[in-house]
Amino acid sequence: MMLFLFLFLSTISFSQQLFVNESNTSFFSSAPIEDISAISNELGGVVDFTTGHFFFRIPIKSFSFPSSLMQNHFNEKYLESEKYPISTFKGQFIEKIDMSTIIDDIKINTEGVLNIHGRDQNVIIETLLLKKNEQIIFSSSFNVSLEDFNIKVPKIVRMNIADTILVNVEGSLTTK
Repeated sequence: MMLFLFLFLSTISFSQQLFVNESNTSFFSSAPIEDISAISNELGGVVDFTTGHFFFRIPIKSFSFPSSLMQNHFNEKYLESEKYPISTFKGQFIEKIDMSTIIDDIKINTEGVLNIHGRDQNVIIETLLLKKNEQIIFSSSFNVSLEDFNIKVPKIVRMNIADTILVNVEGSLTTK
């Protein structure tokens, strides 16, 4: 019993598991007729710096648009948020990260499976990490192709929505 307790406590004390504390996820579509943007602060997730694995999730309905009509179309017609309520990104760091060595900002590459609209795509995303006090600040920018995730845009609004959407994610990780 003592051995089990010792192993359990040592695993906890050496874990470098951090959780999303604050976040800002936005996307931007630049098309000939109009630009569309939305923002959410409901990204959740965990990063284990010991193993290099991570998992993030965001509720699709949490994105806020400048127009309620845009928001309704996004949820009902394009992302079908009733059917596909969550988007996820699960994977690992490509390079090993030792948190004790982070002094300035560093760029790392992550690889994993991005799930949007019920479709999985293998992706590699570059992420900037910065250690600040007891937090790790992270930021990433990447493109999402609507076609890759089977998101259909009717021909009538084809000039209103870009084929590729720019996604920006930033936030902080803490022990809880």
